[in-house]
Amino acid sequence: MMRDPCARPLLAAPTALLAALALLACGDDGEAMTTGETATSTATATATASTTADTDATASGSTTNATSSSGSASATGDTTTATTGETSGTGGTTTDTDTSTSDTTTTTDTTTDGTTTDGTTTGGVVCDDVPLMPAGDEVIIAPEFAEFYTTYELGPVPGIPPEARLGGTTVHFMDDNTLLIAGYSEASNGKIYSIGVTRGKCDHIVGFDGQATIVAETPYVDANLVYVKSGLLFYTEWPVNRISQLLPGDMAPAYTTDLAGLGIAPSPGGLGFVPPSLADPGGMRALSWAGGEWYHIDRTPNGELFTLSNPAKTATLPNGPGGFAYVPKDSPGFDTDAVIVAEWSANKVGVYEVNDQGDPLVNTRKDFYTKFPLPWGAYFEPLTGDYLFLTWGVGVDKVYIVQGFKPPPPLPQ
Repeated sequence: MMRDPCARPLLAAPTALLAALALLACGDDGEAMTTGETATSTATATATASTTADTDATASGSTTNATSSSGSASATGDTTTATTGETSGTGGTTTDTDTSTSDTTTTTDTTTDGTTTDGTTTGGVVCDDVPLMPAGDEVIIAPEFAEFYTTYELGPVPGIPPEARLGGTTVHFMDDNTLLIAGYSEASNGKIYSIGVTRGKCDHIVGFDGQATIVAETPYVDANLVYVKSGLLFYTEWPVNRISQLLPGDMAPAYTTDLAGLGIAPSPGGLGFVPPSLADPGGMRALSWAGGEWYHIDRTPNGELFTLSNPAKTATLPNGPGGFAYVPKDSPGFDTDAVIVAEWSANKVGVYEVNDQGDPLVNTRKDFYTKFPLPWGAYFEPLTGDYLFLTWGVGVDKVYIVQGFKPPPPLPQ
């Protein structure tokens, strides 16, 4: 039977020298989320260059400020180095590297993930990568995490009919500006849609671009769409208790596994892979609604696909859980490896510490959101680590995005 949203309480729906020197990097509240390859750029200015730059005349001479850093890169995971240069007429204070003459000082600050060592935004540029609409009071983030994270509403997905329930989402494995979203989730006419996204200068998704179009017919598609490196896409089917595999470019799944025959309780909505920092990197995990059964599932390569086998239940989670994702390592407020879980039945989002196998430790659960309207799909996007939540059953379903997390690791094999 389909989950009935009417059977549970619904919450209210809810930056002139720069042109001659280098590209300006982004500082997103002191941090630019750039991932992929390592990028380095250095800007050095002298007092004699002040005629072509912003110049402050002082009693002791002139001051010229220049800033340069890398732009964004694609893929996931690595470190970005940004460099700032400062030249003053009579010397000054340096942070990392100080090269001085009687009238020139060059300061070089090295950054990690775009945050300067003194905590300022690169070149004083504040990133404005924010969607147009902050989330309303329909979502309340737990006080423990409120200082680190901000929630925005992207809203309904243009081109997906308003009656279509939303399921999982993922950024296309070959195009960071394309989002895949499950529509008509849990229905026999389930589909995967593609829609463009717009990103700000610091790569955060700030809105949709164009109209969604159907890219695959995927009956009963549900809460998590998860890629492996080849571009093979796994997704759950609820309530029919199946996991399907969709090859790149195909309009229908290439292989479907009946989980009931493996002894898995109906029916997983959540699906994910253990991150490389843990003891079972790439291990498949599945989570059933409404019972909260958490499973290990073996996957063995079979040509372009995988054979799924040997499920083992290792935990039972409360609150009618659905989509989940592993919290990217070193994200603010998380001292240990953790998983975040959409708790549809409780109108909340929870977080758990995990063991070395990536299994949630039930007694460590705490709120990430104390209030969230029927959360279901859950996903960390690769460039910035922003977390996408989708609702299921609030009338016209919406997409929310949470800024503040670190980028996730690369896709598993």
